[in-house]
Amino acid sequence: MCRILNRTVLAALFAAVAVLLFFVCAAWEDMGDYPQKIWLHRCNSIEKLNEMADMYPNVEVDVVYRGDGVLDVTHDLDTTFNLDVEEFFRHYASNEGRMWLDVKNLHGGNRDSVLAGLVSLTREYGVARERLIVESREWRQLEAFTRAGFYTSWYVPFGKPNRLDEREKEECIDAIEDVAGSGCVRAVSFPYWWYDEISDDMDAPVDLLTWKHRSSQFLFLLSGEGKRMLADPRLKVVLVKDKGDFHR
Repeated sequence: MCRILNRTVLAALFAAVAVLLFFVCAAWEDMGDYPQKIWLHRCNSIEKLNEMADMYPNVEVDVVYRGDGVLDVTHDLDTTFNLDVEEFFRHYASNEGRMWLDVKNLHGGNRDSVLAGLVSLTREYGVARERLIVESREWRQLEAFTRAGFYTSWYVPFGKPNRLDEREKEECIDAIEDVAGSGCVRAVSFPYWWYDEISDDMDAPVDLLTWKHRSSQFLFLLSGEGKRMLADPRLKVVLVKDKGDFHR
């Protein structure tokens, strides 16, 4: 009897390992097969842009407007690497792909300057405005960019839904729907933990953008949530982590 049980356990174990290996191999083979939907998160150096160009033609870049006409490529307002976003436009002038620009400090006082700067860069380097995603927490300021032909997205600022009660979550969804229906933006962007609530409960004619900033592309492709996101036609972009050798 013990031998029969041992054989049964071993058979079940081998079957489980075989299934796991199947999904691992499938995810590995799918790496790089979704370049239009899976983009590189926090590509804040030219070295990283070049290093990852084959796998990620489309990238997210953090920028801070410095007040002297410069869009400084950096994640934090108090840090600079003296890298102008113009270098990225120069890259995309001769390469296909799109840029998601997370403008960290857009407000009413600098909106016109930021808009004029981006218009100038798109003209100088022949990068169509539709190739850019201009993102900000200040959705009202994005209306001018939308009207100028840029693809815009509101950065949803709310905390994790699992820390909110049902009433608070409903209020957040209502607020997102109000922004989405305002005509000021083309999309809403949010961390992945809002995906279920927004995709299931929000009814507004805008695209969805998200990020799995702690997940590599491989882990994303391996997960059930990743498969669901890939199959969702409303979800246009998922940012994933791939630090490489030149991460900032």
